[in-house]
This record gives sequence, structure tokens and C-alpha cells, in this order.
Amino acid sequence: MFPLSRRALAVLSAVLAAGLAACSPRSAEAPAASASASASVPAETAAPSTPPAAAPIPAKKLSKDQAIGVLMDLPELKAWSDKIEKNSKGQSHGALIEFDAAPFEHKGKAYYQFSFVENTPEAVQRWENFLIAPGDGEILIEDQISGELLSLARWRKDKQPLRRIP
Repeated sequence: MFPLSRRALAVLSAVLAAGLAACSPRSAEAPAASASASASVPAETAAPSTPPAAAPIPAKKLSKDQAIGVLMDLPELKAWSDKIEKNSKGQSHGALIEFDAAPFEHKGKAYYQFSFVENTPEAVQRWENFLIAPGDGEILIEDQISGELLSLARWRKDKQPLRRIP
């Protein structure tokens, strides 16, 4: 097996993004636009034992790249990415891909739409769907069973994502 460059990962993510959009319960609410992708692999860091209560509020509107940075800085995504990399001996990576370039509207607010995925040499496995508002940095997580949008605090309380680490 050969390692993929960041560019190759981005291209692979773009191809897979269209398929992931169809997996979302919200996909019927808004027609899928052309998918673009952004892959991000964080530096190795230890996850804190107690995650912060809420994401930081940006001083100005977040770009998509900045939104990816905010999401990849979440302790849960850092821990997931580190564990994926460690368990696969560097063959697999955690990444965020934009699964729909069109903003998702919820309660009068627009959100960027991303999926955290496990990117393996054979396939990409979606772990969670995240929405992040460029205006205030609010993060919502889509419950994969009910389709309900959960606040970051409720997701942490109800789903306990740090326990999900394989």
C-alpha cells in the first residue's frame, strides 16, 4: 500500500462527498449541490479529560477553512483522529469533508455542512455529521438515528463521544 498525498486525499474526499450527502436524513430537505472537499488531519495531541462546554465564538465570520479548523480542534475529533491513526499504524486518517457546498438553513441561520470520516486505504466511513454557523460558530451535530440536530453540549452529554474511541 502506498501513502496518499493531501491533494490525493482531497480529491478522494470530493468524490466520496456526493455519496455521503445521500446518506444524510437531511439530504431530502435540500437538493445536493456540487460537493467540494477539504481534508484535515490534526497534529498529534492528547485529548483533555473534560472537553470545554461550548465552541469558541468567532470575532468575525468563519470561512470554510476556519470552520474546519474549529471542528478539528474539538477534543472529540482530535481524540478520534489520533486513535484512528494509531490503530491503523498511519494507514488511516480522520478527516472532515464538506458533504454539501450549499449552506444548510436551520431556524433562519445558515450552516456549513461537514462529515467527520475515517479515511482508510479501502474506503471512507462516516462517523458524524456536523453543522457550523459561519456567523457565530454554533456547532450542531446530526443524530444519525433520529435526524435531530443536537447542540454541542447535548451531544457530549447524551452521546458521550469520547467513549466511542475504538
